[in-house]
Amino acid sequence: MIFLKCSLNLFLCALALCVFSCSKIPKLERENFPLSKDIDVSDCKVGKYGGFFVLAGSTPPMTFNELVNTEAETGLMLGLMYSSLVTYDPISLQYIPALAKSWEVSEDAKTYVFTLREGIKFSDGVEITSADVVFTFDCVFAPKIDANGNPILDEKTGKALLRYPSRYAGQYTIGGEYVKYRALDKYRIEFTTKKVYAPFINDIGGMSIFPKHKLEKAFNDGTLQQAWSTNTAITSPEEIVSSGPFKLHSYRASERLVLTANPHYWRADSAGNRLPYLDYLIFKFVADANTATILFATGQCDAAGMDASDYSWVRHKADTYGFKIYERGPSANISFIWFNQNPNAKAKSGLPDYKLKWFTDKNFRQAIMCAIDRDGIVKGVWFGRAKKLDSIISSANKKWYNADVKTYDYSPKNALKKLEQSGFKLNEKGELFDSQKNKVEFSLLVADSSKNSMATATIIAENLKKIGITMNIVSMDFMTIVSRIDDTFNYEAAMMGFTGGGDPSGGKAIYKSDGFLHVWNPRQKTPATTWEAEVDCIIDEQESTLDESKRIALIGKMQELYAEELPLIFLTTPLSYTGIKKKWKNVKIPPLGSVLWNIEELFEGEDD
Repeated sequence: MIFLKCSLNLFLCALALCVFSCSKIPKLERENFPLSKDIDVSDCKVGKYGGFFVLAGSTPPMTFNELVNTEAETGLMLGLMYSSLVTYDPISLQYIPALAKSWEVSEDAKTYVFTLREGIKFSDGVEITSADVVFTFDCVFAPKIDANGNPILDEKTGKALLRYPSRYAGQYTIGGEYVKYRALDKYRIEFTTKKVYAPFINDIGGMSIFPKHKLEKAFNDGTLQQAWSTNTAITSPEEIVSSGPFKLHSYRASERLVLTANPHYWRADSAGNRLPYLDYLIFKFVADANTATILFATGQCDAAGMDASDYSWVRHKADTYGFKIYERGPSANISFIWFNQNPNAKAKSGLPDYKLKWFTDKNFRQAIMCAIDRDGIVKGVWFGRAKKLDSIISSANKKWYNADVKTYDYSPKNALKKLEQSGFKLNEKGELFDSQKNKVEFSLLVADSSKNSMATATIIAENLKKIGITMNIVSMDFMTIVSRIDDTFNYEAAMMGFTGGGDPSGGKAIYKSDGFLHVWNPRQKTPATTWEAEVDCIIDEQESTLDESKRIALIGKMQELYAEELPLIFLTTPLSYTGIKKKWKNVKIPPLGSVLWNIEELFEGEDD
């Protein structure tokens, strides 16, 4: 899945501090529950129990409820607590069994039957069955009902309104209809799609399975979206049960999150030892990503994903503090700025008509693209360790990336030509005005936790001055920005990014006009523009063919449309660097994704 991401702010870093009120971290007393019949046996090197691994970041979790989460850093944390039916191995690049031990696909490729591992349990010891899977999808697709118990229909579409709207509903809408699902027996679940849907296995892997016995009450009384909040984690952590390698131990708001080994986790090593080996996994929240990087570089951290701008000085500390840095090539994440094109913004936040006219003008957006010196950003912000981004899919995602999209060189002259085509003119002072004599000035929201985002925004502001545009930088915390772009629409432009990698179906919430993360104008009832309608058709068409070469060609066409229309003004993709202490064993570095994808297999040994 793809989430909103604080631009250029890499989350995974570590901080080895005393986190239990400055007391000694206690050794975990392992509960020796018998292994289930269908336990998954890892082929990793057999390790030993004990120790703690600490991660740090500037963004604490916004929720512990995956149904409502849209934010990347929260998603990383929740991904360590919850499991799905299948998962993705970033080393073999294959989908592999998780909670489901196997699956079968019908001859017409429209029906999938998943068979759960028998005897596996949630962290509180309650068995995971098909009832939990059905309940999970009920949480996504439950209709809103009236006083008589009848579904309430959308007046325009005629479809039932959802009781608990989420990004997952769009992800599992196939051929204009929600996926159908039912339990065949205690351990088997059948899913049926209206038409062939090529990325179904990929998508099903993005849905963590909810515990019916814990969340059914909230589902029934209408409080599901408020369930498992950060307040729950603070006051009643035992109420939040998990199916992943770790369970919640404790949470202190904006300070730390402590996870501990799930005693019922569904994986073990070849010697019969239940994974994970770690006793504790600890997230410590610091002021910003720069602070976390400093702590890693001075030996106070176990692992860190670091900015390309920090690589040069951090690598000189490697021998002193016993860590190794891996260069992994361009990041799969994308960064950009965009303009608010949502017509509802006028009513909700007072966005002037003339600014909405600018922002919906392709010439204006292309001019901004031409006016930004992205080579200067690569040199000035990333010290040469980055690449210009030209597509909505990063070049790191090699299978799906289209290298032939339209590109934009830095040219203030060309930028002014495009603006003149739409009636903009410079006055004698070099200030730009539109045809109605409105001065061209706007504000850009930037997350204050990212030094690189602020540095990038400063360069952009200086670039735009050269074509007479005033851009005011407004820094604020990431959560406030998310609220503005997703709820109040109270903004003019913003800088953020999306996580990426893998099958583009995970980005449907961005690409499609009715998408939850179609940030410049989300949740459209019908496509606002012809090009957005064309993208909708492309997404639908590529999903309905099993011919991968055809899918790749269609996704390439979609990238061409995005590069032409520029609803997102593409910036840069930094090179990806990850450091981890040498004492950790079973580390496997994938080409994309988190280096801690197999955190349950890591154990502490002698430094190499």
